[in-house]
Parts: sequence; C-alpha cells; structure tokens
Amino acid sequence: MKINIFLGAAMAVFFFSACKKDNPLIEQPTTVKEDPLEYATDSISYSIDGVTYNLSKFSSFYSASNRQPYSKVDSIVKNSYYISGLKDSVLYSRTYGIYNDQNKVDVIFIKTYAKTSMVQAFILRPKDVMDLFTVGSRNYAIDYGRDNIQNGIALSFSDGFKTYGSESFREPPKLSPDAQKYSKFEITSMEKLNSGTYILEAKFNAMVFNEKNESKKLENGYLRLVMSNIDFVL
Repeated sequence: MKINIFLGAAMAVFFFSACKKDNPLIEQPTTVKEDPLEYATDSISYSIDGVTYNLSKFSSFYSASNRQPYSKVDSIVKNSYYISGLKDSVLYSRTYGIYNDQNKVDVIFIKTYAKTSMVQAFILRPKDVMDLFTVGSRNYAIDYGRDNIQNGIALSFSDGFKTYGSESFREPPKLSPDAQKYSKFEITSMEKLNSGTYILEAKFNAMVFNEKNESKKLENGYLRLVMSNIDFVL
C-alpha cells in the first residue's frame, strides 16, 4: 500500500509539472496610466473691458534673441542713432506667440546675463535656460526694446497694445516708472512630465498701452506653455 501511495503521489507531481509546461502562466502587462497633460497645448486667456479672450496653439515658441542691456544713445549723426551699453553682458529673451484666427499674444521672458555665464548656440544663451522659468513672481519690463535694463516679462498684443513702452529713442519714454505698480505675473508651476516635456503655468494681470499711451486693464490672465527639450537649444 505504501508503494502504491508513493507511486500515485509521484505521478500526480509529474502530471502537474506537465500541465505547467503545457499551460505556462501568462503575466498580465503592466498598465501605465496616461497623463492627460501629455496632450495639453499652449494656451492663454484673459479679460479686457469685460470681454474674455481664449487663444490656443499646439506649439508656439518661435524666437530667442540677444539685445544690448543698459542701452543709451551715444551720439546722433545725420539722423542716425548710435547706441551703446554693457559690453560684458547680454539681454536674452524668449518669445512665445500664441494665437487664433483673430488675435495673437507674444509672451516674452527677459533676463540679462554676464557673457561668461552663457554658451554660444545659434545665439548666446544662458547655460541653464530653465533659469528663466523658475516658479515665482516676475516684474513687467516696461523698458524692453529700448533701455533694456529691467528683467522680467513683457506682453504684446496684435491690436497694438503691450505692457511696455515705445522702443524708439527718437521720442521720450511714455510710460511712468510705476505704470505696472499694481500688476502681477506669477509662474505658479513648472512640471516635468514622464516624456521629458515641461508644462509651465502662470497667472497674471497688467495694464496695457498703445502708441497713443491709451491704456486698458487686463484681468484674470492664465498662461500654459508646453515646452520640449528641443526648445532649449536656442
């Protein structure tokens, strides 16, 4: 009897092993939950005179530039203006233009860097471009395009209104130093997704001016920018 029991047990183990070989366990694939932000697009919204504007585009970055910081007129010869400024520094800016069929808004991030802290790409750029996008408040650079002294943010709208003054040295500055005293631009988050894409979000309000120095109040501003690593080569 003991021998029969042993043989029976051995056969059971044999058949169990055979079944395992014939029917291997199939591991269920790991489900990776998609982040809806991977499908986000550049977007900006704001209200002026009680009218809300919403603009969106899939990818909006289109320019980076170098300017002369602390610009001033050295001389005027035969109606030509000769400008000088700091020689060991560069004002670096990145412009994101977001638009729909009717309107366009340029959002410009601005900061002056010592040339020794920059690298040569297509133009001079900071070694760490992400420095422009750290979370926190920014001032409006009301002298952008002219004196180029102030760091911060500038906004320009397709209807001729903008947050900064005239860029021409042929006329005196039109905006007072406190033109944006009660305005605010704050980067509220800068998130890196699994794909390596960055999502920047900001909220803002501002005064905007045209060439006649007429003003409007911009309220309830919201900005979202979708930035890939490729964007940061400029």
